[in-house]
Amino acid sequence: MNKYYFSINLSYERFLPFYQGVVDTVQVVDDANRRIDLPAKHFRQYLTRDGIVGRFELITQTDGKFIALNRIF
Repeated sequence: MNKYYFSINLSYERFLPFYQGVVDTVQVVDDANRRIDLPAKHFRQYLTRDGIVGRFELITQTDGKFIALNRIF
């Protein structure tokens, strides 16, 4: 199991194409400066009128398969 930590601040308007399925991948940079592409669908539950804002923990299997995305604050 691998864990990656990153912060994101994406406005509601900027996230709409992801939410609507027009764009399907969100690219983030974790604390170790690694670029990670995630399916946008994993962020939908965290969308508020302010957008997607916070600190997140991504958990994957050792082969990179998604396990969970958790907002940690």
